[in-house]
Amino acid sequence: MKRRGFSLLLAASLAGCASPAPRYYRLAAVPGATRGGDARRIGVRNVGIPGDLDQNSLARPGNAYELNAYANDLWAAPLAAMLQTVMVQDLAQRLPGDVVLQDGGAIGAMPDVYVEIQVLRFAPDASGNVTLDAQIGVRPVSTQAWKLQGFSATAPGGGTPEGLAAAMSTLWGQAADMAAGLV
Repeated sequence: MKRRGFSLLLAASLAGCASPAPRYYRLAAVPGATRGGDARRIGVRNVGIPGDLDQNSLARPGNAYELNAYANDLWAAPLAAMLQTVMVQDLAQRLPGDVVLQDGGAIGAMPDVYVEIQVLRFAPDASGNVTLDAQIGVRPVSTQAWKLQGFSATAPGGGTPEGLAAAMSTLWGQAADMAAGLV
């Protein structure tokens, strides 16, 4: 009898130690100003991100020399892949007269124009403001003449995972506005 009581007590105490279930977040396309389009096929290539952003967890506000992450708040997909997918959605909304394709996706049509993005920084600071620093390159497939533009913007993230994902979506939409203007 004592053994059974001990087993129940042990099971109850271990149940109290279980960590909370993870919550998954994703970036979302945000509306922007629409532009015409020339029936081009625009290929959004893989988005480059720094190694410190290549992780499952959402970055938590911290100082310039420290990378913090939420323990149970995770990205629903790898961040670089999610950024590419959302950029395709953002550009398709902004350029309704063009076809925007995800490079490396199921449709292997050759694009007329490539869009390439290198993210340099995309994280919250100690006050919860999210900064996106990126380089955006656009070039027709038929030439090596690149249009290159730096992008830098900050949005309030509030210091919560939901606020962070919303601020990142907003900033990524602003980067899409710039990319649409370069196309």
